[in-house]
Amino acid sequence: MEGLAYAGPFTFQGATMVQLYKTTELEAVNIMLSAIGEAPVSSLADTSLEDVTVAKNILNETIVDVQSTSYNFNSEYNYQLTPDADGNINVPANTVYIKASNRGSTPNVDVILRGEKVYDRKDQTFTFTGKIYVDISFILEWDDLPQYARRYIAIKSARRFQNRVFGSDSLHGFTLIDENEALTQMEQNDSRTEDANILTRSNDIYKIILRNGFRRYNL
Repeated sequence: MEGLAYAGPFTFQGATMVQLYKTTELEAVNIMLSAIGEAPVSSLADTSLEDVTVAKNILNETIVDVQSTSYNFNSEYNYQLTPDADGNINVPANTVYIKASNRGSTPNVDVILRGEKVYDRKDQTFTFTGKIYVDISFILEWDDLPQYARRYIAIKSARRFQNRVFGSDSLHGFTLIDENEALTQMEQNDSRTEDANILTRSNDIYKIILRNGFRRYNL
C-alpha cells in the first residue's frame, strides 16, 4: 500500500496489526524535510522554523500547480451553472478550468473562465439568458484529495524544496524518476475513477467524435 502513512499498531483477534491511513499535510511536509536531511516536526503551527514555513509554502504552491491541470478527482462534468439577476455567472474562487460540456444540452456555446466569471466567447459577453452546462475543475483542499494525488504532490513538492535549498534536485531525497513514477501512478488511478461505458459514455469517444474534448491527464 505505497504512499499510505503509518498510524501505529492495533490488535485484532489477539494479533498486532499495522493501521494505515492517507498521508496528512503534516506528513507531506515531513517528507519534504527528510529530502534535505532535516528531522520531522510534530506541528505546522510553529512559524519560527524557517524550513517548515518554506516547505509549507512550496506544498501549497504545488497543490495549486498540479490541480491547474484537470483530473477526474478535481472535476465535475455536465455541471449546471445559472446566471444571477444581472445575467452574470459567477464561479467559486478555486475554479481553475471551465468549458462547455459535450454531455449537456447547451448547444453552440463557447465559454471560458475570466476572473471569477464565465465569459461567452461566441457572443463576446459576460451576460447569459439561461442556465448552461459545463465541465469544471476546482483546486481542492489537501483533505479533499485522494491518496494518489497526495503522494504525487508530496514527492513533487519535496523535489522542488530540495532544489531550492540545495540548488539541486538530485543530491538528496527524491529524483525525477521518483516524481514521474508517482505521476504515472496518479494518472492511472485517476483514469480508473472515470465511470463511463466505452461505447456510450466514454470521454475518449467524445474526444474522437467532437475533437473538442476535456483534457484530464497526459498518457
